[in-house]
Amino acid sequence: MNVKSGMAACAAACVLTLSGHADLINAGFETGDFTGWSTFGQGWRTSGGGDANSGLFGVVNDVQDTDADSFRGIFQELPVVGGATYDFGVQIRAVNVESSESWLEVQWLDSSGGIINQLQSTHVTADQPFTWISIEDALAPVNAVTASVRGIVFMSATPAVNTDFHIFDDFSVVPEPGSAGLLILGGLLATRRLSRRRES
Repeated sequence: MNVKSGMAACAAACVLTLSGHADLINAGFETGDFTGWSTFGQGWRTSGGGDANSGLFGVVNDVQDTDADSFRGIFQELPVVGGATYDFGVQIRAVNVESSESWLEVQWLDSSGGIINQLQSTHVTADQPFTWISIEDALAPVNAVTASVRGIVFMSATPAVNTDFHIFDDFSVVPEPGSAGLLILGGLLATRRLSRRRES
């Protein structure tokens, strides 16, 4: 492979890699179940009607007066490119909020699954209709290979009056266009340096 074709192949690979890393499975829960997602803690279920921001289904966490789990979460892990920038978001609705809160969280993971660091959105602490909650311009650490995209609910105390409801729908992960350009440029420069070493 000559230098030009190698550089072209590298550019194409960078674009495909970055674009392919932004696909969440079942981001809007339209399967009617948790396909693609994992959960921890009590109270998770899928629901329709007013619990769907779009389509037919959303996912609900019920915070009840008999619950013991303070932290609950729904999450999905997907590959990312270290050094790239991403926008994360989700629609969150909250009903009868008394003693709980919810937020969007992103954990950057290394190749062994260890947490490098994490980011949190603003916390939802009061009733609200579906509202876009986001973490924007999130720069993946250079040693990050995976992002854990998480909807988190925290119960500070059991509700005294009514069940608290936190509803999530339409999770989104979007790599920023500038990241693709930087990755392509980096790949081209690396290919060119390798070619020069071979020629010298």
